[in-house]
Amino acid sequence: MTAPAVFRRPRPGRTLEEKKRLRPPSPGVNRGYTPPRTEQLSLSLGVAAAAEDLFEAFNVGSEATSFPGLRLPEAHYPANIWPPVPGFRRAVEEWCGRAGALARRLTGIFACALGLAEHYFVPFTDHSLDVLRMNHYPAPEADHVPDRGRMGMGAHTDYGIVTVLWADRVAGLQILDDRGGWHDVAPEPGCLLVNLGDLLARWTNDRWRSTLHRVLPPIDGEGRLVRRRSAAYFHDGNWDAEITALPGCVPVGTAPRYPPTTVGRHLAEKLAGSRAGQLNENSPREAARLRKADNG
Repeated sequence: MTAPAVFRRPRPGRTLEEKKRLRPPSPGVNRGYTPPRTEQLSLSLGVAAAAEDLFEAFNVGSEATSFPGLRLPEAHYPANIWPPVPGFRRAVEEWCGRAGALARRLTGIFACALGLAEHYFVPFTDHSLDVLRMNHYPAPEADHVPDRGRMGMGAHTDYGIVTVLWADRVAGLQILDDRGGWHDVAPEPGCLLVNLGDLLARWTNDRWRSTLHRVLPPIDGEGRLVRRRSAAYFHDGNWDAEITALPGCVPVGTAPRYPPTTVGRHLAEKLAGSRAGQLNENSPREAARLRKADNG
């Protein structure tokens, strides 16, 4: 898929005060504008970082009105906050439709790979809490690299089932391997990246683990900070879907590695970390992977 122009072409910037008018009413509402240095993604794993992350973002997602007749709670499916930018909403909604279709196709492939019926995940995702987060790593006033410990986006796993990610080719994105080493990642021209999320890890009892990743402060070949952009489409599942280990993913005589949860509860715990600054104590396995890397 080719990214729409809203992601690819620079546009006249708005002042921070103008953008702040598009902030949601509270951190628990996962919509609208997030200013730089107001989130710390590692808190979603229960790991505190040295400082807040550098990125700014704008979120849109599934609304209660997107599923007429279901009477979904607006606390989980809040209304979007649209900026007064000509063509923005149309382009974003078009991209959400394409990325959402790809994410649903991927869940069908996952089901087949796990030995399940192709449509196994449909009852868990037919009113999915999907969110598109458009990230921007703005170049600061000075060219110097930020203080040690400050990240473009702190180490974290994605919270849901699967993420479809468009990113430009500016360096910064890294993923963690099983031995605690970080590796640079860049999409091939015209290609997308795919991350597996926490809920898929819980369903598969860690047969497929969520992708632990981070974004370093983006710099060019001469060490100067530069702008970076990405757009992550999170396919997270129905807010009321119960997540327990899938048949065949728990060895006989052993207990599942994760307790049962619901999509809504899991997302609330994660967002309370990243957006509200509370240490999430319910991601011990992911936190252990990150601490292994930090102590490497």
